[in-house]
Amino acid sequence: MKKSKTSLGKRISDLWIFVSRDIWRVPKHEVKGLKNRFLNLIRTLILATKGFISDKLTTRASALTYTSLLAVVPIATITIGIARGFGFQKVIESYLTHLLPGQTEALNLLFKFVQSFLEVTQNGVVVGIGFVLLIISVWSILQSIDGAINDVFQIKKARSISSMLTDYLATMFLIPVLLILSSGFSVFMKTAIAQNEILSVLSPVVNILMTFIPYFICWLGFTLLYILIPRTKVKFGNALLAGFIAGFAFQAFQYMYISGQIWVNRYNAIYGSFAAIPLFLLWLQLSWTIVLLGTEVAFAAQNVQNFYFEKETKNVSDRYHYFISILIMNILCKRFEKEEGPMTANEISSQYEIPIRLTNHTIRRLVELHLISETYSINDKDVSAFQPAVDINKLTIGFLFKKMFEHGSEDFKLDTDILYKPHWEALCNLEQTIELKGLDCLIKDL
Repeated sequence: MKKSKTSLGKRISDLWIFVSRDIWRVPKHEVKGLKNRFLNLIRTLILATKGFISDKLTTRASALTYTSLLAVVPIATITIGIARGFGFQKVIESYLTHLLPGQTEALNLLFKFVQSFLEVTQNGVVVGIGFVLLIISVWSILQSIDGAINDVFQIKKARSISSMLTDYLATMFLIPVLLILSSGFSVFMKTAIAQNEILSVLSPVVNILMTFIPYFICWLGFTLLYILIPRTKVKFGNALLAGFIAGFAFQAFQYMYISGQIWVNRYNAIYGSFAAIPLFLLWLQLSWTIVLLGTEVAFAAQNVQNFYFEKETKNVSDRYHYFISILIMNILCKRFEKEEGPMTANEISSQYEIPIRLTNHTIRRLVELHLISETYSINDKDVSAFQPAVDINKLTIGFLFKKMFEHGSEDFKLDTDILYKPHWEALCNLEQTIELKGLDCLIKDL
């Protein structure tokens, strides 16, 4: 009995070691095909979970929840306004009621606000100001989503105005249209079945298909979100995986939320109409948490090959930081000399097998040192790329080290002139020793 327990404990321990460390050390050439895809999927889920915790995305979800409260009426106005144009206003209102069970009072109040706004717009009263305020409100929530998602993707470059206009407007009008199509398709098929004898025979099959339509629309909506919002090119397969996981989680959450109708009614009996507020906040918080979880999955899937030895990058020695800095500078200098153009962080990470987080950290530091400059990729002007910012014929290893040694503040109240003079001179002597060690070699010549 003790032996079996020991054996089970060892298996669990071995599994934990494999998942936490050894899975990242499996050589690429040893595993191919379906097994490699399965391992990549496990790696992706591990990275997404770690990223979700380390990036503190529950706090981000709370911030998005607050911003959403300010934009909920404008977003509902755009959605219902577009639905009214298609003749599906009642269908969308019914869909939202189904989406938020137990929120009848809050939704009725929301619909009244939307109706008032649409009537004012139709009557031509302060149309321009009202429309501008509506767009600004929706724009603000899209910017918040943009910031949260691109922080996960570790993209610091600001989106261009033209990109904002195209991507934000596409998102602003595409998602309501998807909701309308989802609801409208159901209404259309029910009407068609009732009027057509042939379709009525296929009614069971059609009903099954109609059951899956909302899931498909949900997956498609999340997939488009992970393609349009990140300021980098996300492969469709990676966005689809993230969209499927986020869509499945969202639908499961909706099912549990709807199934908790009895609990919601009891909650309403205690708190009355005030119950609508905390319940709606809970729904928003969990919804944004799912959106950000999907973002982590998309980022992990996009960069899974660059995360080998990721655990070790959190404890990199100063010596290795210097080595990676020299390596990246050498790569960019050689490309500049050959007129091959700048490189993105992902390209450097993929081609030279440097962990992506270590690559991003080193690049940010080199930009701060004004040794490299940020520009845009040749293939995509919305993606940051990097090239040398100094004359490559003067850029020596000694110059790089000197820049890295001296970077940062040294203005502290420590007496380096008298009390700590020997300590400071020891450091200066070390710097001089390094400079005399033949570090006048140009980085491009390595």
